[in-house]
Amino acid sequence: MVGKKSDFQPSFEKGRRPNPQGPQSIPPQRGSHVAPSQARGGGRHAAGSFPESTVVMPRVEQGSFSSFNPASPSSAPQGAFKGAGAAAPSMPGKSSKKKTLFIALGAVVALLATVYIIGAVVFMGRFYPNTTMGSIDLSMKTAEEAASLLSSAEENYVLRVQGQGLDFSISSEDAGLGVDARAIVDSALSDTNPWLWPVSILLGHDAGSHLMATSDDEALVAYVRTQVDAFNESATPSEDACVSFDSDSSQYVVEQEVYGDQVSADAVVEQISQAMVSMADTLDLGEDVLIVPTVLSDDARLSSAAEKANAMIGCDVILKDSMNGTVMSEVTGSDVSAWIYFDENLEPALDESAMNAWVQEVAASFNTVGTTRTYTRPDGKTVTAEGGDYGWAVDADSLTASLKDAVLNATVGEITVPCSSTGNGYTKAGQDWGAYCDIDLTEQHAYYYDASGNLLWDAPIVSGKPNGEDDTPTGVYYLKNLQQNVSLRGSIDPATNEPEWDSPVDYWMPFVGNMVGLHDASWQPSSVFGNAEAYKTYGSHGCVNLSSDSAASLFGIIQIGDAVIVHW
Repeated sequence: MVGKKSDFQPSFEKGRRPNPQGPQSIPPQRGSHVAPSQARGGGRHAAGSFPESTVVMPRVEQGSFSSFNPASPSSAPQGAFKGAGAAAPSMPGKSSKKKTLFIALGAVVALLATVYIIGAVVFMGRFYPNTTMGSIDLSMKTAEEAASLLSSAEENYVLRVQGQGLDFSISSEDAGLGVDARAIVDSALSDTNPWLWPVSILLGHDAGSHLMATSDDEALVAYVRTQVDAFNESATPSEDACVSFDSDSSQYVVEQEVYGDQVSADAVVEQISQAMVSMADTLDLGEDVLIVPTVLSDDARLSSAAEKANAMIGCDVILKDSMNGTVMSEVTGSDVSAWIYFDENLEPALDESAMNAWVQEVAASFNTVGTTRTYTRPDGKTVTAEGGDYGWAVDADSLTASLKDAVLNATVGEITVPCSSTGNGYTKAGQDWGAYCDIDLTEQHAYYYDASGNLLWDAPIVSGKPNGEDDTPTGVYYLKNLQQNVSLRGSIDPATNEPEWDSPVDYWMPFVGNMVGLHDASWQPSSVFGNAEAYKTYGSHGCVNLSSDSAASLFGIIQIGDAVIVHW
């Protein structure tokens, strides 16, 4: 039985555990007991083995035997000597600890999820901390608050512009500035991800890209141009390098470019527009707003242009009239330089309008048709005559074309001046004719001089009746024709359908068209010739009447084209 004192005293070697032997030995187990069948077993045992009534000792660590008393239940390990069939006590479970841990973790996760969701909801309609839009701080502002701040900033907005000599301010009113505050705020918030708030609240946010102000282009441009134009009035303009005529060397040379300090209004407007879009407070203008030369002196086109222009001013031509080669003018390189300009490709070209103006000036000094002439007749009388169709008239278009060809080919020589009307020669200043017939209405006398001023013929005359219709026209004309045996007729009388008068003449020398001329007048009494007052009574229909002999003499020496000067 359990508890019965055994005669067997086990012996142990130091440091060794009991080693039961035999087929019935059972390893000691904590809280186990010996089955009755095992306790009662008979038969022989090997030396040192337990007897049938001996219980198997529990496992005892070395060093425990000094206080261990097998006979004392109180000194036996707990549960070592429980009766057969007793239940073993239960150990604390690991599952309960895990359950507690999971519950705690779940609570933390739930708390964090709640905080996360609440944060996301808050930032669905609110800007993150450290959010700016231009100079406006939108940190933690709702859409309504942000829109209100933006509208207020727009109303009070002023941009300070300075740099490159400019210094002025422009307000939102000056520029016609306007912003759709709510649309801008909504656009900025649409780019905000509220679900990233745990990270985003630690960062800085610039919403300036959504700030899009608009301005009245006309108002902005007008305001800025006023400021820039006022500054540029006293500023130094930039100048492109160019080719110019150097009068000292009489050559075309390349002139250096000039860098000034005038400002481009367009460039300033563009930069102000960009600054106002983001509602910047200040704008510092850089050198990129300066007006700078666009053509520099090292441009190869300039040196090429100078070389070509210098070839053109090599032209030197003398202009002569077509009658007797009288020199009218001369074209030199200096004159040509006034006609040369350089096109958009920096190629030298001729300004035909400038050339034509020069030609017109030369022509004006040469043209005599219809001009007033004052000259001294060989007998000493000073005569003034104006009007008429005799004289010289330069064909300006043809002369301009001739000069252009001469310049482009660097011609050196002479050019005969093309004329649309020519006289019979230049004799001296103020007298652009050679041989001429002088009809003096005051003296009622006519004279014919050769180009040298020698009197070749003279005779008394009877001019037109001074009644306002039959007056002999005054002026400088030229002889149109020389005809004999001509019948001079007046206008057709509607009543008779016949000429009002019909006068046959032997010598017809017309000078105003074919209507007025010198001719013999056999119907005139001989007494009228030599009477300076006879024309008032016996005057003609406008022609210059001569005696038959006088008409015949003049007809034999006067030439078609000779000047016929009629004057008082």
